[in-house]
Amino acid sequence: MAIKTATKKMITVLCLEGCHGSGKTELCKYFSKAGFTVLDEAFLDMPSYSIPNQTLTMETVWVSNWFQRLLKMEQIENSQQSQQNNQHLNGNFNNSYHKVLIADRSPYSAILYSQNNGHYLDPIISEQIKELKKYTNIDIKTIYLKVDKNTLWNRIQERLEREPERKKYNEDNYQWMNDTVNFYESRNWDYVIDNSSLSSDKIFNQITNPL
Repeated sequence: MAIKTATKKMITVLCLEGCHGSGKTELCKYFSKAGFTVLDEAFLDMPSYSIPNQTLTMETVWVSNWFQRLLKMEQIENSQQSQQNNQHLNGNFNNSYHKVLIADRSPYSAILYSQNNGHYLDPIISEQIKELKKYTNIDIKTIYLKVDKNTLWNRIQERLEREPERKKYNEDNYQWMNDTVNFYESRNWDYVIDNSSLSSDKIFNQITNPL
């Protein structure tokens, strides 16, 4: 049985979850300015096939690529471990022994977008996260950014005025927002943080203090 090695660099992946408009993008920008490596929604180049993206098949491909990307990053980090001491702005969190990555969404979001078949992915993703923690030095934590529904809807409307193209993602549909919030509220996350005030510095401290 493979055993993770304590001398390898520990990689903690903090996955920001929440409905569209919950402030994930702004928080990712804040973390990036603070010197963290941020994996946004576009960090995987998904292929285009005849089958729609938001299907069980394509969401399964996305999840597999997500985990594979982390495994490759772990290999790179360990191979460069001796060369990366104190080279990050946030030295307390990224050094030769520990690196913290920020991810815009976790694999669990694929459950929401797999239409009516996401329940098939749920137990698989949970086991994959457990396996990474068991066999590698990758520890994945989920952070749900909770926002009051009225506040959330107002934010979404304001963003749609600036970015009307987001209507193609059904973001102008209140019921879709409500269903999305209900999905996040129904699940157990490692951390739940209220982001109704959009105070990035306070949220940043809440997230990083336990590290």
